[in-house]
Amino acid sequence: MHLKATLTKIQNEMAEQLPSEVLQAFGANLNELIEQKIDQKALKIGDQAPDISMLDTDGKEIKLYDLLKNGPVIINFFRGNWCPFCMAELADYQESIQQFHLPTTQFLFISPQMQAYSAQLKSEKDFDLTLIADQHNEIARQFGLVFTLDENIREIYKKIGADLSAINGDSSFELPIPATYVVAPSGKITYAFVETNYMMRAEPREVLAMI
Repeated sequence: MHLKATLTKIQNEMAEQLPSEVLQAFGANLNELIEQKIDQKALKIGDQAPDISMLDTDGKEIKLYDLLKNGPVIINFFRGNWCPFCMAELADYQESIQQFHLPTTQFLFISPQMQAYSAQLKSEKDFDLTLIADQHNEIARQFGLVFTLDENIREIYKKIGADLSAINGDSSFELPIPATYVVAPSGKITYAFVETNYMMRAEPREVLAMI
């Protein structure tokens, strides 16, 4: 099953399970975000990727431009363990990377959740992926992806088990809009999928075809 079909299935299940007022609030909030045109302010094809330095779930320092010496790097920004659309996307990447025998070191999956949550995700899902804890969205901010979640949505998320202040370790309620980039060895961005609608993602197999 392609990722698009999986995401549609999740969306349909949410429509059946969540109260109508919650769905209406989510829809209104998403429309507001789309009107802000956050995606148009993000880094795009042809831009130079920032020379980011980060820590993986084992506390190992990773530098983007060191990885680029070995070939192109795919960078994926996701919201967190609590987002079913993100989890479907990561699972598809895991399957695709294994299927095509690609080096996991050339893939970075970045979210604002604290390191312990990413480590828990790797353990529970048996993911062989490089997960990065982007404290205070410092990396996502350099890519122009950050927005602040509306107050009414914060409470809804908390009620359904996603207390972002606890998960992300701060009270900013900032999140990245989902995005996937391919960065060439030169540091130039050669592919960019940036989508304000968190229910839409790039097909991993199409992204892999870019490298």
